[in-house]
Amino acid sequence: MEKVSSRIAFTLPDPSLDRPLIGYIRGDEFSIAFDAGASGKHVELFYSELGRMKFPLPSLTVISHHHWDHSYGIAAICGLSIANEKTYCHLQEDMNTPKENLFLSIADDYDYIRKEYLNPENIAIKLPDLTYKERMTIYMGDIKAELYHTESPHTDDSTLLYIPEEKVLFAGDAASGVIETAKDLETGGKYNREKTISLINTIKEINPLLIIDSHSGITSLEEELSYLESKLED
Repeated sequence: MEKVSSRIAFTLPDPSLDRPLIGYIRGDEFSIAFDAGASGKHVELFYSELGRMKFPLPSLTVISHHHWDHSYGIAAICGLSIANEKTYCHLQEDMNTPKENLFLSIADDYDYIRKEYLNPENIAIKLPDLTYKERMTIYMGDIKAELYHTESPHTDDSTLLYIPEEKVLFAGDAASGVIETAKDLETGGKYNREKTISLINTIKEINPLLIIDSHSGITSLEEELSYLESKLED
């Protein structure tokens, strides 16, 4: 687990399984996790790391978006979960999809979900306990977490989590493009110009000092904006 400050940490992403990082924000009244991970095994690893660091388990888990590697661990978390209302709807669709089809949710050559679960019957999808619409502030005692639903080239349900006292933004996969094939994981995916511009403007409005992307880790505001602006030229 990598510490950003005395109150913020995250587990490292695992490219071998396409597991994203899971973030952690410690307040003096309760703590929050950012994302539920890909499975119960992923959640167990996160909680084990929290125990090693002597951090209390989170009371609330914020889901960045509906993709399986960020949300299918909800069934294994302690406490409550919250997501944008669009994320809730997407996960409802997944619950109504035959589990065998979820194994082919991106492309035939994308085998990470099959590595994570081995058997489709092992997949357990749980809906978030709470939803929000556009923005929400959660007061954790000495610090607060601000949730932003934002347009993103990646999905229509991206949630950003900002800690203003630390000037740290958890961005999930919002800065990624649309992933349609395994090769897109290497290139960053396909970028819609208008949605990318909208995300750039949202990040500029928030004005964080550091940004934490779910599959690549910490970057500066300048580096993140430069990357997104470069995608406008493709």
